[in-house]
Amino acid sequence: MKWTAAWTDFLICFLFGWAGIHKFREKKTGMGILYLCTMGLFFIGWIIDTIRYLIAAIKGERIWGNRPRELDDSEELPVIVSSNLMLSNGEICHYCGPATFVKTKNVVVGYAGGSRGTSIRIAKGMSVRVGAQKAAPIRGDVQERTPGILSVTNKRVVFSGNKGAFDKKLSALSAVTPYQNGIAFQFGEQQYPLETKEPEYIYEILARIINSSEDI
Repeated sequence: MKWTAAWTDFLICFLFGWAGIHKFREKKTGMGILYLCTMGLFFIGWIIDTIRYLIAAIKGERIWGNRPRELDDSEELPVIVSSNLMLSNGEICHYCGPATFVKTKNVVVGYAGGSRGTSIRIAKGMSVRVGAQKAAPIRGDVQERTPGILSVTNKRVVFSGNKGAFDKKLSALSAVTPYQNGIAFQFGEQQYPLETKEPEYIYEILARIINSSEDI
């Protein structure tokens, strides 16, 4: 049996789960303190979590909780079976998750100045408005967000959504930039910014795919 990070997670839970160490590693601080004060919820929660971690280790999966996912150097690329993509021969999906396409538009958000002027009566039932001035438009950037699904395979990067959808080959990828709450893909002169909770994880998967293809 190959020792993986999933088995390390199980071992930590098995040995120190009564103190809530695995909960702290999952970024669930409140549950970690509760486990520490109650000996793993009177050992019941510890036993249940140990079984969960054991099953996950056998499947080769990891329990992340609230912590961001990451790839270890010894860990193989994940394989996503239940994705929404139609895969070609030899194509493998390595990531599939929610993302939001963000498009920034410069639009008129209001008006400043201007005057309706004054009406002067020149005859019965007839008046003239003088001194009227047209208001100046105020423009500003407005972000339009469209939720969808981002998928990364060993051949393509695909975003499916009502707006901003794209299906691009990895060979056409010019640059990829992860941000704190998103990631931007550059294909030639066109950039596709997406909001996601896992920008670094997606970047690591892409880097691993590209590096492995260069080694072949």
